[in-house]
Amino acid sequence: MKLYRQNRTQNLITGAFLVAIIGVVALLGVLTDPIIERVAIGALISVVVVIGLSIYSGNSGIMSFGHVSFMAIGAYVTAFLTIPKGIKASMFSKLPDGLVFLKDIETPFPVAILVAAACAATYALLTAPAMARLSGLQSGIATLALLVITFTVINSWTDVTRGSSAMIGIPKATTPLVVFVCASVAAVVALMYKNSRSGLQLRASREDPEAALASGISIGRHRALAWVLSAAVCGAGGALYAAFLTTFSSRTFFLSLTFGFIMMIVIGGYLSTSGAVVGALSISVLQEVLRRLQDGQFTGGYALPGGVTDLVLSAILILVLIKAPTGIMGIRELGRPKLGVKGN
Repeated sequence: MKLYRQNRTQNLITGAFLVAIIGVVALLGVLTDPIIERVAIGALISVVVVIGLSIYSGNSGIMSFGHVSFMAIGAYVTAFLTIPKGIKASMFSKLPDGLVFLKDIETPFPVAILVAAACAATYALLTAPAMARLSGLQSGIATLALLVITFTVINSWTDVTRGSSAMIGIPKATTPLVVFVCASVAAVVALMYKNSRSGLQLRASREDPEAALASGISIGRHRALAWVLSAAVCGAGGALYAAFLTTFSSRTFFLSLTFGFIMMIVIGGYLSTSGAVVGALSISVLQEVLRRLQDGQFTGGYALPGGVTDLVLSAILILVLIKAPTGIMGIRELGRPKLGVKGN
């Protein structure tokens, strides 16, 4: 009982630290100029998605390359639910009979976020039986295949998704307050799952699968639960992203975005919820600084060669993998003492 109370107190402290950091970033967006506001909102959207990825990859030990699929589902669902009816009538003249009702729907943004999360979770539930059976390299490749399948369907189903043409007319509803609430809820959900019975058993299977099976742990069931929960969080992140960009196409949700989120979680520390937050925020800021250097904004008009941003970020990723394979935070959480027991 004493250990349980100790863990609960530590979880509260970690959660408070993460919410405070998220709050500071959101506050910067509110109190500063529109450029900083845009950077802050983009960084916190990345926090939501990377936390979602961490729920699965951090607890299972399996790196997923397919979570942008759930983000795409969330974005398209949000577009269908929030684009004004008049615009939808002209954009979607060839909707299949079973989807014609979407033309007459226009919901508030909070409702769209919840529906987007639910749709992404449903998609994950359909794919969970396959993902839960795989592990190691095979599982990573399967998640990449899922990304390719999702992209191909979205890019080819032009009557519904407009394919490579842009989805337009999405109301700009992702404000610093909205993204602060969503990022804070995502952090709390991730911490709660990590320290739940399912999360603890899934982490045990990550450290020693054979011992976990011998102890009667149903690895597949816990992987499936983490997969669905992480998809819901990423779906919400996709909704925020859609209402932030206000226009996007199928090509928005593919390898470039995937690589960015993988970099964030690896550099921050994929075994730690705090690492997901630290990685997402630090890489988002670094990307913005490098982009401005590449445009010549900080160098007196002298623009760095194209592609420097990707080169620098890739070099940093390699360096971190060599010097700190488990990322900046490792297995540590903010507000907790450094532990010597692996996986805590």
